Amino acid sequence: MDAKNDESSALVDSPAGALRVAVLRIYRALRIRTNHQVTPSQGSALARIEQAESVRLGRLAQLEGISAASMSKIVDSLEEDGFVTRVPDPLDGRASMIQLSPNGRDMIHTIRVANTEALEVALTTLSEAELHLLRASLPVLEKVAASLQTKESA
Repeated sequence: MDAKNDESSALVDSPAGALRVAVLRIYRALRIRTNHQVTPSQGSALARIEQAESVRLGRLAQLEGISAASMSKIVDSLEEDGFVTRVPDPLDGRASMIQLSPNGRDMIHTIRVANTEALEVALTTLSEAELHLLRASLPVLEKVAASLQTKESA
């Protein structure tokens, strides 16, 4: 086996690699089953805007790890679809803040309900022992998520 195959195998066989693959598969399956009107980038931006309540475009781009120009396109499309609004920044009248519209809040709620329902159906295929393991692993997964989010905002 050559070095590249060894490296590829290690990327999947390690705990981090196996977790990455599982999370991606779950994410893709949820996207397919819940079939929403927003792209993954738009959905992520909506969630960030909800979390911040009101955020400048540049900060939103920073939080999402993309360029301001790319974020501007995402926000423009979300605004066009009625999911976000721009309001004047109270600290700088030349700038604007991005906020969720009522339709944006409804969209996030719809996505969350559909995803939760899809996961609930999937969990019915697990045994009691598997459900117990899943419940026990949730705090660990939350810790991993928090660690990744801390590194994102650093």
